[in-house]
Amino acid sequence: MGRMESIWGKDCCEFKPERWIDNRGGIKHEPSYKFVSFGAGPRICLGKEVAFVQMKAVASAIIYNYRIHVLDETSVVPAMSIILHTKDGLMTRVSTRWD
Repeated sequence: MGRMESIWGKDCCEFKPERWIDNRGGIKHEPSYKFVSFGAGPRICLGKEVAFVQMKAVASAIIYNYRIHVLDETSVVPAMSIILHTKDGLMTRVSTRWD
């Protein structure tokens, strides 16, 4: 569902962070049934909010402390799996921000 054209539009396979940013620069709400990771409705994952808090803490610590550059020769192809990951990985160059 994360890459279905009927849900996300013609550019469903492109990495576009602006999908989740509204015209005023705030976070755009998307219904939880669009994401299979945590489910929706009465069977929604009980740990969803904790997972989001942990994800934000880790992402902000990494972004604050490191520079991450995706290598140009990397092709991003999604792997067919329950876990969302790329087929051949995402080749990056990571350097510390504070040297």
